[in-house]
Amino acid sequence: MLQFWEHGYEATSVGNLVSATGVNRGALYADFGGKRELFLACLSHFQDAAVTPVFADVEAEDAGLAAIEAYLNDGVTEIQKFGLPARGCLMGNTLTELGPHDDEIAKIVNTHYDRLSDGFARALANEIDMSPSGAEIKELAGFLAVSAQGLWAYARAIDNINDLKKKVRLLIELVKLKLTAMSDNTGSKRTGATA
Repeated sequence: MLQFWEHGYEATSVGNLVSATGVNRGALYADFGGKRELFLACLSHFQDAAVTPVFADVEAEDAGLAAIEAYLNDGVTEIQKFGLPARGCLMGNTLTELGPHDDEIAKIVNTHYDRLSDGFARALANEIDMSPSGAEIKELAGFLAVSAQGLWAYARAIDNINDLKKKVRLLIELVKLKLTAMSDNTGSKRTGATA
């Protein structure tokens, strides 16, 4: 997974995979059938090993904006730990490399995007006591999902972590303003959308 994550699908050869895993070529083919099948298994593993642990608090039933903010800040902390430029998000990297011309990959990446968007929608809805299926909440959640992917992609091209931290702060401020406006427009109870 890390080999694909750091170098991309096309730039990773079976020889690279043999070197990275210490498993011989025949065993890789016997277990997975080929490079593509191994890559698909890695995308699935990425969901379990990388996404689920860091996104669990956002997906919690009682999550709110604080969980979203923590998720983004934790992502920045993780990037800082490993250094810049970052390797980005495996799903985001895959979207730009393979998504435009591979329907199966595009479907997998879109499922990931939907997961982020749905988690954000529930947390945002909790924040202002609205339905997560409302059009405005869904639109804001989709914006957040795209923005998060954009942050991780942007981290692949910078060398100053403070720049990324500023962008996360601004994103959260914008979301707070939007939540406040939505709450004021509908008369919903605000539970901390302003700070």
